[in-house]
Amino acid sequence: MDSKLVHHTSFFQPPRSFLSILEEDKDLSVPASTKLGCTLGPQTRSVEILEQLLQAGMTIARFDFSWGSMDYHQETLDNLRVAMRNTKRLCCTMLDTMGPEIIVLNRPEAPISLSAGQTLTLTCDKSVQASATVLPISYPSLAGTGLAPGSQVFVGQYLFTGSETSSVYLTVQEVRGDEAVCTCNNSCVLEGLALTVHIAHMRNEAPILADTDLAAIRKWGSANKIDYVSVSFTRNAADMAVVRQVLDSCGLHQTRLMAKIESLEGILNSDEIIEVSDSVLMSRGNLGICLDAEKMFLAQKKLLRACNLAGKPVMVTRVVDTMTDAPRPTRAEATDVANLVLDGADGILLGSETFRGKYPVQTVQTVLAICKQSELCFDNQSYYRSLMEYFGCYTLHPNLGKREALASSAVRAAAKINAALIIVFTVTGQTARLVAKYKPASPILTVVCVDPHEAKAHNNDRYSSAGQDRTSSDGSSGGGKDEAALPQLQPDEQVVCPDIKSDGLKWTLMGEVQARQCLLYRGVLPIMADPDFALPGGAILDYAISYAKQVGMVRSGDKVVVSQCPRTGYSDVMEEAGVVKLITVDDHFMPSPVRFNHPLFVIGSMDPLMKQQD
Repeated sequence: MDSKLVHHTSFFQPPRSFLSILEEDKDLSVPASTKLGCTLGPQTRSVEILEQLLQAGMTIARFDFSWGSMDYHQETLDNLRVAMRNTKRLCCTMLDTMGPEIIVLNRPEAPISLSAGQTLTLTCDKSVQASATVLPISYPSLAGTGLAPGSQVFVGQYLFTGSETSSVYLTVQEVRGDEAVCTCNNSCVLEGLALTVHIAHMRNEAPILADTDLAAIRKWGSANKIDYVSVSFTRNAADMAVVRQVLDSCGLHQTRLMAKIESLEGILNSDEIIEVSDSVLMSRGNLGICLDAEKMFLAQKKLLRACNLAGKPVMVTRVVDTMTDAPRPTRAEATDVANLVLDGADGILLGSETFRGKYPVQTVQTVLAICKQSELCFDNQSYYRSLMEYFGCYTLHPNLGKREALASSAVRAAAKINAALIIVFTVTGQTARLVAKYKPASPILTVVCVDPHEAKAHNNDRYSSAGQDRTSSDGSSGGGKDEAALPQLQPDEQVVCPDIKSDGLKWTLMGEVQARQCLLYRGVLPIMADPDFALPGGAILDYAISYAKQVGMVRSGDKVVVSQCPRTGYSDVMEEAGVVKLITVDDHFMPSPVRFNHPLFVIGSMDPLMKQQD
């Protein structure tokens, strides 16, 4: 990684006083900016629980194909869709592959009890029955893996919490061909839906997609138009290329890739992995086995920073394992969640806490409450300056592209005028991702559209340039309020809002995929735009502001920044190469509540407008 990654300050802004810590939070109109994903399982697959999770703030649903049948996951997904319709809240869907993960085969029905100091053999012989003396594993051969006397091996239940009562740490004593004779370092009872095996410093050369993964993607993923595929045990860019090819062959061109970094090889090749990935998941459970405990925080901070600089959303696992069985996290866990937000994590992915935990809804509420408190202490200005410094924007030769220039201009403008909201128009979600990269203090209301002609954000009589401040393609500010020149903008052909078409029998929503995928970006609140709103005068902007007022995101007199991606060839839509418009919300007549013709016009965990009949 570039040496510049190491040189950055802490983005923590301490509270005013200890007394202020005890004050009751009053502003509940905007949810936490940090996104939250839940691994769905036996405890979280009913419509009732899924509705509660959505209302609590779940924005990403993880379907892990390390276990369970396609029929089982399909039933869960069907229930999730019912819950989304009932709550009118979008949720991004993620297919998590099994990949080259090693599991224990041929398990008996009863749990396997092990005692500290006893001998336990791992074997690649798949015909052997698992017992307290031998565990057959799914890996084809130990040859070439680097396994040797002294190597450390971990065996535990799927989505293990690290508890010594349900997992065992082994030390290899001898390797005999495809068998490894080990000593148990602790006593435990191995149980759970699946037992996974993790060998520290192992060179795992198995295919990045198991046969079950290929079947799941081609059948289940393709049929359900899944939003993201999480590639388990990503080792290099070539692994991502393999999965991309499989997705494209299934017609899943819009499905995005999340690299799951959970091995030493993945860490060492993280630069190339981040470059080719749409997002990154730091799987601390498996990675923590490969790294010494005292080195874990170094890898975490370096990886998060690399993702932040690349503008790739990054999520982190294993945060409140205690809440699998308890209604409250430990003090260390609560602090860990807060520090992840301060380190730049875009989201948290819950595992055992929601998969088999006793308090899944309470866990979501607790984690997001911690995230919101941490966001209040996040020094957005220092973070912004650190990115500008990294890209050389304070030098004579800045390394900032035209889209980056627009995004950074919008964020800087919002900070200068203390904007209550940033409104972004996007088609692919790219503009929203770039604005979210700079992690502004203002929430990012993202209007997803399918046709650039529909996004007439600035062409509005009421919110016209008269009396307002606009940053145009030369980076200058019309109102002269900003004493520092914003980065120069240049032409671009990309971007900005979902289309609804009716065949007379049912409504078809176009752009819903992009809206769901935006739920991975920190601070972004996606909303769908009906093309009927694209009236002369930029009505979409009117409706967006009306929505924001109705749900309490803005009030009359608040400042709002409107960002529209640069593009050319649409002279009837916008004449500038790129616009950052500054407006003030007024008491002028606003459009009547939006007439939604589809149940999923949603902003994350915000309350939707009521559907009205013609």
